[in-house]
Amino acid sequence: MMLDQLLRRGNNNADLLRLIAAAAVIWGHSYALVPEPGVEEPLRGILGFDYSGSLAVKFFFFLSGILVTNSWLTKPSAIRFASARIFRIFPLLIVSAIATIVIMGPALTSMPASEYFHHRGELMQVLTHPYIDYRLPGLFDHALFPQANGSIWTIKYELMLYATLMGAGMCGLFRFRRSATAVLLTVILVSLIWPEYITTIGLPNVNKGGQLPAFFAFGSLLALYKSHVRIDARMCIGLGILALAVRHGPAFEFAFLPAFFIGALWVMSLDAVKSIRLPGDFSYGVYVFGWPLQNTFANLFPGSGIHGNQVMTFACALFLAIISWFLVEKPCIALGHKVPDLLMRKRQDVKVEDRKATYMQ
Repeated sequence: MMLDQLLRRGNNNADLLRLIAAAAVIWGHSYALVPEPGVEEPLRGILGFDYSGSLAVKFFFFLSGILVTNSWLTKPSAIRFASARIFRIFPLLIVSAIATIVIMGPALTSMPASEYFHHRGELMQVLTHPYIDYRLPGLFDHALFPQANGSIWTIKYELMLYATLMGAGMCGLFRFRRSATAVLLTVILVSLIWPEYITTIGLPNVNKGGQLPAFFAFGSLLALYKSHVRIDARMCIGLGILALAVRHGPAFEFAFLPAFFIGALWVMSLDAVKSIRLPGDFSYGVYVFGWPLQNTFANLFPGSGIHGNQVMTFACALFLAIISWFLVEKPCIALGHKVPDLLMRKRQDVKVEDRKATYMQ
C-alpha cells in the first residue's frame, strides 16, 4: 500500500498504535519510579541504546510529522492548521493542570492546604504554561522524581515543531519539493548527530530531546513523498535485515529506528489491526494523566512493585482519558474545525460591508 492510501480515513488504525505507545510510556517509566534491585526495563536490555518509553515518544513525533505535514499539504491554511493544533493540544493540558493543582496538590502536599494555596505565583505559572513539566509546592518533595507531571516536557518540542512547520509552509517551502527535501534532511542529520544544538532555538536537550526534530522531520519527508513511498511487509523485512546486519555496532541505533517506524506504519495498516476500532483517540489523555497517577501510586504504594504500578496507572489513566475524550477533547477538536470557518465568514461579512459603504459614498 502506498503511503498516501494508508493515510486515508479507514485505511489505518493510528488510534490503536498511539494508545499502545502511550501505554509503553507508562510501562517504561515504572522501572524508574518503582525501581527494583537488579530489574532492568526489558527492551533496554535487548536494544542497549533505548527503552520502551523513549521509543514510544519517538514514534509519537514520527507519526505526528507525517500527519500534520500531510494536513498542511492537503489544506495549506495557516488559520486551519493553527486552530486544529491549538484546540487539540491545549484544552486537555489546561484541564489536567487545574485537576493537578486543585485535587492532587492539596491532597498529597506535605504542607497545610492554606500554605499550599499561598504559593499563588507557582500555581499560576503552571496554569499559564501547562505544556512545561512542573512541580507543585510540597508535592513529591522526597520522591525519586519530584515533578507533578514529568511526561509533558515533550509537548513544548511538539509545539515548536508545529510552529516551525507552519512558518515554513507559509514561506512557501513545500511548493518546492527539492528545497523542502534538503531542509528536512539537514534537520534529520543535525538533530541526530548534534542534538545539543536544540538549545539554539531555546529548547533544552532533555533526555536527548534534541533528537526529536529528526523523527518529526523524517515523518514530514515521508509525507512529502507519500505517493512514492510503499509500506509493505517486504519493505519492513528489508529494513529489519539491514538493522540486524549492523546490530553489533553504533550504527544499529540509526538502522533500527527507520525499521521500527516503518514497521509500525505497516502494522497499523493490517486488516486485523484495522478491525480493532476504538470509540476515540485516548492516547493523549493516557499520556497526560499517566505521570501524575503513576508518581502518586509510586509514593502511596511503594510496595506495589513495577507491574502493580503499571496496571494501576494504565487502568486509571485510561478511565480518565475516556472521560476527557468525550467531555473535553472531542468537542474541542470539533470546535477547532469550526473556528476557521467562523473567522473567514466574519471576514467576508466585513468585506461586504466595506464594499457597501464604498458604494454608498
